Amino acid sequence: MSDDELNFSMILASSVHDMKNSLSMLLGTLDQLGSECGQICPAADKVNQLRYQGQRLNGDLVQLLSIYKIEHRQYTPNIEAHDLSDFLQECVNTHEPMLTPCGIAIEAVCAPGLAGYFDREMVAGVVNNVVNNAYKYSKDRIRLSAAISDGYVVLSVADNGCGYPPGMLRTGGAEAGRTDFKSGSTSLGLYFAALIAHMHTNKGKRGFIRCANEGIDGGGNFSLMLP
Repeated sequence: MSDDELNFSMILASSVHDMKNSLSMLLGTLDQLGSECGQICPAADKVNQLRYQGQRLNGDLVQLLSIYKIEHRQYTPNIEAHDLSDFLQECVNTHEPMLTPCGIAIEAVCAPGLAGYFDREMVAGVVNNVVNNAYKYSKDRIRLSAAISDGYVVLSVADNGCGYPPGMLRTGGAEAGRTDFKSGSTSLGLYFAALIAHMHTNKGKRGFIRCANEGIDGGGNFSLMLP
């Protein structure tokens, strides 16, 4: 990589960081406005749409920064033990204020006492991005779940939408970065999810992602498999 390319990538990363900070402030203002407005306000739906689009954009910026740090060896996974039930409930709490007014119920399903070893910040970024994607396709339900299966911690996001397209199911999410979750377009989120999964290794096993139509009533089900 030339000095010009390196300098440009550093400038781009710095600009993305500044945009993320500004967007975080904007989202905070929208949350406050949503609380003050309430659901009887004529502008409530528009405020929720702004919050949704803002969260999507913020997630994209976080992913871009994370990918930059990983590819430049500036990030080392912080692998620690986490209570899976608590982790999922935090994700539910993050999205519930936006989803409930839109008529979408979100729940967490996890047996008590289950724990997993993973980078909490990075994995939360993956789950939150998938929930934001499920919001577009779900009819009215999203379910987060966690389980232990065949030596893997399985974190899943299921919805009751129309499910994944056939092309996506053939690869099971393996062609990350080339296929969108459901529309077929290029997907930063899917690439990011596969990258984070791949960073988690244990006893010769490496994490991966899986997409299937095993969700609620045959809807989409995205799983992050961590060894």
